[in-house]
Amino acid sequence: MLVLALDFDGVLCDSVDETGTSGWKAGGAIWDDMAADRPSPAVLDGFRRARPAIETGYQAILLMRLLLDGADPDALLADFTAREPEVLARAGRDVAALKTLFSTTRDRWLAAEPEAWAALSPLYPGVADWLRTLPADSDCFIVTTKERRFVERLLSGAGVAFASERIFGLDYGRPKEAVLAELLACHPISTVCFVEDRLATLTRCRAQPGLERVAMRLAGWGYNTMDERRTAERLSIPVWGLTDLFGSFDQEIRP
Repeated sequence: MLVLALDFDGVLCDSVDETGTSGWKAGGAIWDDMAADRPSPAVLDGFRRARPAIETGYQAILLMRLLLDGADPDALLADFTAREPEVLARAGRDVAALKTLFSTTRDRWLAAEPEAWAALSPLYPGVADWLRTLPADSDCFIVTTKERRFVERLLSGAGVAFASERIFGLDYGRPKEAVLAELLACHPISTVCFVEDRLATLTRCRAQPGLERVAMRLAGWGYNTMDERRTAERLSIPVWGLTDLFGSFDQEIRP
């Protein structure tokens, strides 16, 4: 039996434009020069290029700040983590405050312009049809740093019914490796396959004692770079395409 644990952003949903725009809007509450309703096309394009550097939504605020300051998107792929503390200090707010700001900004935008908000976070091609046609007994879960209510809104908007109790979001309050451990405990004779677009997350989870039975897969269509995909192969982490995901319940998968 196979249990699929799927990241959301970068695996099921191409949310880069919404995340970047939400980060910009939230930044407008901190910096006057980010008060415009939308980022410029150039800044948003830079965000698309640098998106693999961030893991969690609130970091979009800091990444947008750096891009507006003229930082090179390709350089940020390598040094965003090192630069994050300095931008956080400039914001004058701690991580918890930025998470709250990012979430409430999203909520306000969703309430005011639901269609415009959802349009910037489409599911990847074929994902909605695949999710809608999964057999009822398929064990499929979503493990994400996005808050569950946003995941539910995007899935329902795409015509996908997905049980709330199978969505482990940011508000669940546990890191992805802890959720994977819970899934292993609940499915002791099944193979748990974790599909994630962030290589650093996969390697962190793989290093956790007790997760040796989890089959790690990098979503090659998501927010990662060619270098990261090559590194994944060297680390014996298979790089999947969307067709691999769609056929996952029909193949034998091993850790």
